[in-house]
Amino acid sequence: MDSRAVSSVVGKLLVSGLTVLYITSIAGLFVGGLVPDYRAATSDELGERVLATAAGHVEQAQTETDGVADVRAETTLPATIRDQQYRIRLVNGTLLLDHPDEGLDARTRLSLPAAVTATNSTWHSDDPLVVRVTGPPSNRTVTLAEADR
Repeated sequence: MDSRAVSSVVGKLLVSGLTVLYITSIAGLFVGGLVPDYRAATSDELGERVLATAAGHVEQAQTETDGVADVRAETTLPATIRDQQYRIRLVNGTLLLDHPDEGLDARTRLSLPAAVTATNSTWHSDDPLVVRVTGPPSNRTVTLAEADR
């Protein structure tokens, strides 16, 4: 007649076991599938956003001054993408995002005035991005420069 107490203990053990099994399987699903996929998608979007922001600053740094220009425009971009430093290169009027993970590399063509020449230059993510525009109105030069420290 004492078996009635055993059935409630066994029922609670079964519920506890099923709960632990459910939590373990959900945690495995997140760690093994959803979280890495989300992280990769987020890194891709961040890389594209960083490149678009840099391109916008290079294009907006152009000045309408009639005389000789010497303009420095500085902005801060994320120091890392997917926990690694990266660089942005200005090559022949195109901005290139170089990342150690080649899947995150990207490029965008700049829309610069005809009188502006883009000087091949490189920016590293451990510094603020500095865009420098120099020269007379007929022959301006845009460069990615190092930040003054």
